[in-house]
Amino acid sequence: MRIRITMKQQFVLIQTALVVIFTFVAGFAQEVRKEGRYYISEIKRNFTVPATGTLEMADITGDVEVTVWPKNEVQIFERLRMDVYTEAEAKRALEEMKASYTQSGDRIIVRGEDRSRQSIQSTFQISVPATFNLDIATRGGNISARQVKGTSRLRTSGGDVTLVETGGTVRATTSGGDVNVRDSEGDVDVKTSGGNLDLERIKGMLIGTTSGGNIMLRGATKDVRLRTSGGDVEISDTDGAVNASTSGGNVRVENVRGRVDASTSGGDVILRNIKQEVTASTSGGDVEAVGLFGSSRLRTSGGNVEARDVQAGIQAATSGGDVNVEFTLKDFAKPHAIDLKSSGGEITLAIPEKLPASIMAEIRLGDGRWFSRERYDISSDFPLKIQREEDGREGRYIRGEGQINGGGDPITLTTSAGNITIRKLAR
Repeated sequence: MRIRITMKQQFVLIQTALVVIFTFVAGFAQEVRKEGRYYISEIKRNFTVPATGTLEMADITGDVEVTVWPKNEVQIFERLRMDVYTEAEAKRALEEMKASYTQSGDRIIVRGEDRSRQSIQSTFQISVPATFNLDIATRGGNISARQVKGTSRLRTSGGDVTLVETGGTVRATTSGGDVNVRDSEGDVDVKTSGGNLDLERIKGMLIGTTSGGNIMLRGATKDVRLRTSGGDVEISDTDGAVNASTSGGNVRVENVRGRVDASTSGGDVILRNIKQEVTASTSGGDVEAVGLFGSSRLRTSGGNVEARDVQAGIQAATSGGDVNVEFTLKDFAKPHAIDLKSSGGEITLAIPEKLPASIMAEIRLGDGRWFSRERYDISSDFPLKIQREEDGREGRYIRGEGQINGGGDPITLTTSAGNITIRKLAR
Protein backbone atom coordinates (compact mmCIF):
# COMPACT_ATOMS: atom_id res chain seq x y z
CA MET A 1 0.00 0.00 0.00
CA ARG A 2 1.39 3.43 -0.99
CA ILE A 3 1.06 6.36 1.42
CA ARG A 4 0.65 9.74 -0.22
CA ILE A 5 2.17 12.74 1.62
CA THR A 6 0.94 16.23 0.86
CA MET A 7 3.29 19.18 0.28
CA LYS A 8 2.27 20.69 3.63
CA GLN A 9 3.08 17.41 5.42
CA GLN A 10 6.44 17.27 3.64
CA PHE A 11 7.23 20.82 4.84
CA VAL A 12 6.36 19.91 8.46
CA LEU A 13 8.54 16.79 8.29
CA ILE A 14 11.46 18.77 6.87
CA GLN A 15 11.17 21.46 9.58
CA THR A 16 11.01 18.79 12.30
CA ALA A 17 14.06 17.09 10.87
CA LEU A 18 15.94 20.38 10.77
CA VAL A 19 15.19 21.01 14.43
CA VAL A 20 16.46 17.55 15.37
CA ILE A 21 19.54 17.83 13.13
CA PHE A 22 20.58 21.28 14.36
CA THR A 23 20.07 20.34 18.00
CA PHE A 24 21.99 17.09 17.51
CA VAL A 25 24.88 18.71 15.64
CA ALA A 26 25.22 21.39 18.32
CA GLY A 27 25.75 18.60 20.82
CA PHE A 28 28.90 17.33 19.07
CA ALA A 29 32.22 18.13 20.73
CA GLN A 30 33.85 21.17 19.18
CA GLU A 31 37.52 21.72 18.44
CA VAL A 32 39.46 23.26 21.30
CA ARG A 33 42.74 25.13 20.84
CA LYS A 34 45.15 26.96 23.12
CA GLU A 35 45.70 30.74 22.78
CA GLY A 36 48.06 32.05 25.44
CA ARG A 37 46.63 31.11 28.82
CA TYR A 38 43.15 30.42 27.43
CA TYR A 39 41.48 27.54 25.60
CA ILE A 40 39.32 28.70 22.69
CA SER A 41 36.44 27.01 20.92
CA GLU A 42 34.32 28.35 18.07
CA ILE A 43 30.88 27.31 16.90
CA LYS A 44 29.36 28.44 13.60
CA ARG A 45 25.78 27.81 12.45
CA ASN A 46 23.90 28.89 9.31
CA PHE A 47 20.12 28.77 8.90
CA THR A 48 18.09 29.42 5.75
CA VAL A 49 15.20 31.77 6.58
CA PRO A 50 12.68 34.06 4.86
CA ALA A 51 13.42 37.79 4.70
CA THR A 52 11.32 38.40 7.80
CA GLY A 53 11.63 36.31 10.94
CA THR A 54 12.75 36.39 14.54
CA LEU A 55 16.00 35.68 16.34
CA GLU A 56 15.29 34.52 19.89
CA MET A 57 18.06 34.23 22.46
CA ALA A 58 17.57 33.37 26.13
CA ASP A 59 19.71 32.37 29.12
CA ILE A 60 22.80 33.65 27.35
CA THR A 61 25.89 34.71 29.28
CA GLY A 62 28.13 36.88 27.14
CA ASP A 63 28.19 39.63 24.56
CA VAL A 64 25.89 39.60 21.52
CA GLU A 65 26.56 41.63 18.38
CA VAL A 66 23.98 41.63 15.58
CA THR A 67 24.51 43.06 12.10
CA VAL A 68 22.60 42.69 8.84
CA TRP A 69 23.55 41.24 5.48
CA PRO A 70 21.75 40.74 2.13
CA LYS A 71 21.32 36.96 2.44
CA ASN A 72 18.17 35.13 3.52
CA GLU A 73 20.21 33.39 6.16
CA VAL A 74 20.98 33.73 9.83
CA GLN A 75 24.61 33.08 10.65
CA ILE A 76 25.67 32.64 14.27
CA PHE A 77 29.31 32.59 15.29
CA GLU A 78 29.94 31.79 18.96
CA ARG A 79 33.41 32.09 20.45
CA LEU A 80 34.10 30.64 23.90
CA ARG A 81 37.18 31.55 25.91
CA MET A 82 37.95 29.20 28.79
CA ASP A 83 40.34 30.00 31.60
CA VAL A 84 41.06 26.40 32.69
CA TYR A 85 44.21 24.33 33.24
CA THR A 86 43.96 21.42 30.77
CA GLU A 87 42.46 20.66 27.38
CA ALA A 88 40.40 17.85 28.89
CA GLU A 89 38.91 20.27 31.39
CA ALA A 90 38.18 22.70 28.56
CA LYS A 91 36.35 19.99 26.58
CA ARG A 92 34.29 19.01 29.61
CA ALA A 93 33.44 22.64 30.28
CA LEU A 94 32.52 23.18 26.64
CA GLU A 95 30.11 20.26 26.68
CA GLU A 96 28.46 21.66 29.82
CA MET A 97 28.33 25.27 28.66
CA LYS A 98 27.50 25.19 24.97
CA ALA A 99 24.38 26.89 23.64
CA SER A 100 21.74 24.99 21.70
CA TYR A 101 20.59 26.17 18.26
CA THR A 102 17.23 25.28 16.76
CA GLN A 103 15.03 26.47 13.90
CA SER A 104 11.24 26.46 13.91
CA GLY A 105 9.86 27.96 10.71
CA ASP A 106 11.04 31.57 10.53
CA ARG A 107 12.32 31.54 14.14
CA ILE A 108 15.93 30.89 15.07
CA ILE A 109 16.26 29.97 18.74
CA VAL A 110 19.46 30.08 20.76
CA ARG A 111 19.43 28.96 24.37
CA GLY A 112 22.30 28.82 26.81
CA GLU A 113 22.81 26.52 29.73
CA ASP A 114 23.20 27.62 33.35
CA ARG A 115 26.80 28.80 33.25
CA SER A 116 27.96 28.62 36.82
CA ARG A 117 31.60 28.66 35.75
CA GLN A 118 33.02 32.16 35.98
CA SER A 119 36.07 31.02 34.01
CA ILE A 120 34.20 30.86 30.68
CA GLN A 121 33.35 33.89 28.53
CA SER A 122 31.26 33.69 25.38
CA THR A 123 30.72 36.16 22.54
CA PHE A 124 28.21 35.94 19.72
CA GLN A 125 28.56 37.57 16.31
CA ILE A 126 25.32 37.22 14.37
CA SER A 127 24.23 38.22 10.86
CA VAL A 128 20.52 38.44 9.99
CA PRO A 129 18.37 39.77 7.13
CA ALA A 130 17.67 43.49 7.54
CA THR A 131 13.95 43.08 8.32
CA PHE A 132 14.45 40.46 11.03
CA ASN A 133 13.07 40.90 14.57
CA LEU A 134 15.23 40.50 17.66
CA ASP A 135 14.21 39.06 21.04
CA ILE A 136 17.42 38.75 23.04
CA ALA A 137 17.99 38.24 26.76
CA THR A 138 21.42 37.86 28.35
CA ARG A 139 22.45 37.30 31.93
CA GLY A 140 25.62 39.29 31.91
CA GLY A 141 26.90 40.80 28.67
CA ASN A 142 26.60 43.64 26.20
CA ILE A 143 24.06 43.67 23.36
CA SER A 144 24.50 45.65 20.16
CA ALA A 145 22.47 45.77 16.95
CA ARG A 146 23.11 47.79 13.81
CA GLN A 147 20.73 48.55 10.91
CA VAL A 148 18.08 46.04 12.04
CA LYS A 149 14.72 47.23 10.67
CA GLY A 150 12.44 44.83 12.54
CA THR A 151 11.33 45.19 16.15
CA SER A 152 14.01 44.85 18.84
CA ARG A 153 13.38 43.58 22.37
CA LEU A 154 16.66 43.47 24.26
CA ARG A 155 17.37 42.68 27.92
CA THR A 156 20.64 42.28 29.82
CA SER A 157 21.35 42.03 33.52
CA GLY A 158 24.85 43.38 33.50
CA GLY A 159 25.99 45.13 30.34
CA ASP A 160 25.47 47.92 27.85
CA VAL A 161 22.89 48.08 25.08
CA THR A 162 23.76 49.81 21.81
CA LEU A 163 21.43 50.26 18.83
CA VAL A 164 22.31 52.11 15.64
CA GLU A 165 20.05 52.83 12.65
CA THR A 166 17.11 50.73 13.80
CA GLY A 167 13.83 50.71 11.92
CA GLY A 168 11.17 49.18 14.16
CA THR A 169 10.01 49.57 17.72
CA VAL A 170 12.81 49.32 20.29
CA ARG A 171 12.44 48.03 23.86
CA ALA A 172 15.73 47.79 25.75
CA THR A 173 16.49 47.18 29.43
CA THR A 174 19.69 46.73 31.42
CA SER A 175 20.21 46.44 35.15
CA GLY A 176 23.81 47.56 35.24
CA GLY A 177 24.97 49.39 32.14
CA ASP A 178 24.42 52.18 29.66
CA VAL A 179 21.90 52.38 26.83
CA ASN A 180 22.90 54.04 23.56
CA VAL A 181 20.40 54.54 20.72
CA ARG A 182 21.22 56.46 17.56
CA ASP A 183 19.24 57.08 14.35
CA SER A 184 16.08 55.19 15.28
CA GLU A 185 13.05 55.29 12.97
CA GLY A 186 10.54 53.72 15.36
CA ASP A 187 9.32 54.25 18.92
CA VAL A 188 11.93 53.77 21.64
CA ASP A 189 11.45 52.68 25.26
CA VAL A 190 14.72 52.23 27.18
CA LYS A 191 15.53 51.68 30.84
CA THR A 192 18.61 51.16 32.99
CA SER A 193 18.95 50.81 36.75
CA GLY A 194 22.59 51.78 36.98
CA GLY A 195 23.84 53.61 33.92
CA ASN A 196 23.46 56.46 31.46
CA LEU A 197 21.13 56.98 28.52
CA ASP A 198 22.74 58.43 25.38
CA LEU A 199 20.12 59.07 22.68
CA GLU A 200 20.46 60.76 19.31
CA ARG A 201 18.13 61.44 16.37
CA ILE A 202 15.06 59.52 17.52
CA LYS A 203 12.15 59.76 15.07
CA GLY A 204 9.52 57.87 17.07
CA MET A 205 8.02 58.40 20.51
CA LEU A 206 10.69 58.24 23.22
CA ILE A 207 10.55 57.04 26.82
CA GLY A 208 13.77 56.78 28.82
CA THR A 209 14.34 55.98 32.49
CA THR A 210 17.43 55.50 34.65
CA SER A 211 17.75 55.17 38.40
CA GLY A 212 21.39 56.09 38.68
CA GLY A 213 22.81 57.95 35.71
CA ASN A 214 22.67 60.85 33.31
CA ILE A 215 20.44 61.26 30.26
CA MET A 216 21.51 63.00 27.07
CA LEU A 217 19.23 63.45 24.06
CA ARG A 218 20.30 65.16 20.85
CA GLY A 219 17.50 65.32 18.32
CA ALA A 220 13.97 63.88 18.47
CA THR A 221 10.94 64.24 16.22
CA LYS A 222 8.03 63.22 18.46
CA ASP A 223 7.14 63.49 22.15
CA VAL A 224 9.81 62.74 24.75
CA ARG A 225 9.57 61.58 28.38
CA LEU A 226 12.85 61.19 30.28
CA ARG A 227 13.43 60.52 33.99
CA THR A 228 16.45 59.89 36.21
CA SER A 229 16.70 59.57 39.97
CA GLY A 230 20.36 60.36 40.28
CA GLY A 231 21.84 62.40 37.46
CA ASP A 232 21.56 65.23 34.96
CA VAL A 233 19.23 65.51 31.97
CA GLU A 234 20.32 67.30 28.79
CA ILE A 235 17.94 67.66 25.85
CA SER A 236 18.42 69.55 22.60
CA ASP A 237 16.89 69.92 19.13
CA THR A 238 13.48 68.28 19.51
CA ASP A 239 10.17 68.85 17.69
CA GLY A 240 7.64 67.27 20.05
CA ALA A 241 6.66 67.86 23.65
CA VAL A 242 9.35 67.27 26.32
CA ASN A 243 8.80 65.98 29.84
CA ALA A 244 12.06 65.73 31.78
CA SER A 245 12.72 65.20 35.48
CA THR A 246 15.50 64.28 37.90
CA SER A 247 15.65 63.89 41.65
CA GLY A 248 19.32 64.67 42.01
CA GLY A 249 20.80 66.77 39.23
CA ASN A 250 20.36 69.54 36.68
CA VAL A 251 17.95 69.72 33.76
CA ARG A 252 19.02 71.52 30.59
CA VAL A 253 16.60 71.87 27.66
CA GLU A 254 17.32 73.85 24.50
CA ASN A 255 16.04 74.32 20.96
CA VAL A 256 12.63 72.68 21.52
CA ARG A 257 9.67 73.36 19.27
CA GLY A 258 7.10 71.64 21.49
CA ARG A 259 5.90 72.11 25.07
CA VAL A 260 8.36 71.64 27.92
CA ASP A 261 7.81 70.34 31.45
CA ALA A 262 11.11 70.20 33.35
CA SER A 263 11.67 69.55 37.05
CA THR A 264 14.41 68.66 39.53
CA SER A 265 14.51 68.22 43.28
CA GLY A 266 18.17 69.01 43.71
CA GLY A 267 19.67 71.12 40.93
CA ASP A 268 19.22 73.87 38.37
CA VAL A 269 16.84 74.12 35.42
CA ILE A 270 18.31 75.76 32.32
CA LEU A 271 16.13 76.60 29.31
CA ARG A 272 17.18 77.92 25.91
CA ASN A 273 15.02 78.77 22.89
CA ILE A 274 11.69 77.13 23.78
CA LYS A 275 8.96 77.79 21.20
CA GLN A 276 5.85 76.75 23.16
CA GLU A 277 4.67 76.89 26.77
CA VAL A 278 7.04 75.95 29.58
CA THR A 279 6.62 74.66 33.13
CA ALA A 280 9.88 74.44 35.09
CA SER A 281 10.49 73.85 38.79
CA THR A 282 13.28 73.03 41.20
CA SER A 283 13.36 72.54 44.96
CA GLY A 284 17.01 73.34 45.45
CA GLY A 285 18.54 75.39 42.66
CA ASP A 286 18.17 78.20 40.15
CA VAL A 287 15.94 78.53 37.09
CA GLU A 288 17.67 80.19 34.15
CA ALA A 289 15.96 80.82 30.80
CA VAL A 290 16.86 82.59 27.58
CA GLY A 291 14.37 82.75 24.72
CA LEU A 292 10.86 81.82 25.88
CA PHE A 293 8.33 82.20 23.07
CA GLY A 294 5.32 80.59 24.78
CA SER A 295 3.76 81.24 28.16
CA SER A 296 5.91 80.06 31.06
CA ARG A 297 5.69 79.11 34.73
CA LEU A 298 9.03 79.07 36.55
CA ARG A 299 9.40 78.11 40.21
CA THR A 300 12.18 77.43 42.70
CA SER A 301 12.09 76.87 46.45
CA GLY A 302 15.70 77.72 47.11
CA GLY A 303 17.32 79.79 44.38
CA ASN A 304 17.04 82.57 41.85
CA VAL A 305 14.92 82.91 38.72
CA GLU A 306 16.47 84.67 35.75
CA ALA A 307 14.66 84.87 32.42
CA ARG A 308 15.83 86.88 29.42
CA ASP A 309 14.28 87.41 25.99
CA VAL A 310 10.81 86.48 27.25
CA GLN A 311 8.22 86.96 24.50
CA ALA A 312 5.02 85.70 26.15
CA GLY A 313 3.25 85.83 29.50
CA ILE A 314 5.28 84.62 32.45
CA GLN A 315 4.77 83.52 36.05
CA ALA A 316 7.93 83.24 38.15
CA ALA A 317 8.24 82.56 41.87
CA THR A 318 10.96 81.79 44.41
CA SER A 319 10.90 81.22 48.15
CA GLY A 320 14.51 82.11 48.77
CA GLY A 321 16.11 84.23 46.05
CA ASP A 322 15.82 86.99 43.46
CA VAL A 323 13.67 87.20 40.32
CA ASN A 324 15.10 88.95 37.28
CA VAL A 325 13.05 89.06 34.04
CA GLU A 326 13.74 90.76 30.72
CA PHE A 327 10.51 90.97 28.70
CA THR A 328 11.08 91.53 24.97
CA LEU A 329 7.65 90.99 23.38
CA LYS A 330 7.15 93.06 20.20
CA ASP A 331 3.57 92.15 19.27
CA PHE A 332 1.58 93.72 22.13
CA ALA A 333 -1.67 92.18 20.82
CA LYS A 334 -0.52 88.85 22.24
CA PRO A 335 -1.28 88.01 25.90
CA HIS A 336 1.50 89.34 28.10
CA ALA A 337 0.48 89.06 31.74
CA ILE A 338 3.45 89.02 34.13
CA ASP A 339 3.36 87.70 37.72
CA LEU A 340 6.63 87.67 39.71
CA LYS A 341 6.94 86.66 43.37
CA SER A 342 9.73 86.29 45.91
CA SER A 343 9.54 85.49 49.61
CA GLY A 344 13.10 86.48 50.32
CA GLY A 345 14.73 88.51 47.59
CA GLU A 346 14.58 91.30 45.04
CA ILE A 347 12.53 91.59 41.86
CA THR A 348 13.82 93.28 38.72
CA LEU A 349 11.70 93.61 35.58
CA ALA A 350 12.66 95.18 32.27
CA ILE A 351 9.84 95.81 29.75
CA PRO A 352 9.46 97.63 26.40
CA GLU A 353 8.80 101.35 26.69
CA LYS A 354 5.50 101.14 24.73
CA LEU A 355 4.09 98.03 26.43
CA PRO A 356 0.45 98.60 27.54
CA ALA A 357 0.00 97.23 31.05
CA SER A 358 -1.51 97.72 34.49
CA ILE A 359 1.17 97.51 37.18
CA MET A 360 0.80 96.54 40.82
CA ALA A 361 4.05 96.20 42.75
CA GLU A 362 4.15 95.46 46.49
CA ILE A 363 6.82 94.96 49.13
CA ARG A 364 5.35 93.29 52.21
CA LEU A 365 7.27 94.25 55.34
CA GLY A 366 5.47 92.18 57.98
CA ASP A 367 2.92 92.93 60.72
CA GLY A 368 3.29 94.39 64.18
CA ARG A 369 4.72 91.21 65.64
CA TRP A 370 7.39 90.83 62.95
CA PHE A 371 8.62 93.19 60.33
CA SER A 372 11.81 93.84 58.48
CA ARG A 373 13.91 96.76 59.68
CA GLU A 374 15.71 96.96 56.35
CA ARG A 375 15.04 99.90 54.06
CA TYR A 376 13.34 98.70 50.88
CA ASP A 377 11.84 100.64 47.99
CA ILE A 378 10.10 100.47 44.64
CA SER A 379 12.02 102.06 41.79
CA SER A 380 10.30 102.53 38.41
CA ASP A 381 11.12 104.15 35.07
CA PHE A 382 7.33 104.38 34.56
CA PRO A 383 5.05 106.67 36.59
CA LEU A 384 3.51 104.82 39.55
CA LYS A 385 1.55 105.97 42.57
CA ILE A 386 3.57 104.89 45.60
CA GLN A 387 1.79 104.23 48.89
CA ARG A 388 3.47 103.34 52.19
CA GLU A 389 1.59 101.73 55.06
CA GLU A 390 3.52 101.98 58.29
CA ASP A 391 1.15 100.32 60.75
CA GLY A 392 -1.95 98.96 59.08
CA ARG A 393 -4.04 96.01 60.13
CA GLU A 394 -2.90 94.15 57.07
CA GLY A 395 0.72 94.78 58.01
CA ARG A 396 3.34 97.18 56.78
CA TYR A 397 3.89 97.44 53.05
CA ILE A 398 5.07 99.62 50.18
CA ARG A 399 2.80 99.53 47.15
CA GLY A 400 3.16 101.03 43.68
CA GLU A 401 0.30 101.10 41.16
CA GLY A 402 -0.31 102.60 37.76
CA GLN A 403 -1.41 102.13 34.18
CA ILE A 404 1.16 102.63 31.47
CA ASN A 405 0.47 103.29 27.79
CA GLY A 406 -3.28 103.32 28.44
CA GLY A 407 -3.32 100.16 30.57
CA GLY A 408 -3.44 96.52 29.53
CA ASP A 409 -2.58 93.06 30.77
CA PRO A 410 -1.62 92.97 34.47
CA ILE A 411 1.92 93.09 35.78
CA THR A 412 2.00 91.91 39.40
CA LEU A 413 5.23 92.05 41.41
CA THR A 414 5.35 90.89 45.04
CA THR A 415 8.22 90.37 47.50
CA SER A 416 8.54 90.14 51.27
CA ALA A 417 12.17 91.12 51.76
CA GLY A 418 13.69 92.99 48.87
CA ASN A 419 13.53 95.90 46.47
CA ILE A 420 11.42 96.06 43.33
CA THR A 421 12.87 97.65 40.21
CA ILE A 422 10.95 98.30 36.98
CA ARG A 423 12.92 99.69 34.12
CA LYS A 424 12.51 100.46 30.44
CA LEU A 425 14.14 97.91 28.22
CA ALA A 426 17.31 99.23 26.68
CA ARG A 427 17.06 99.53 22.90
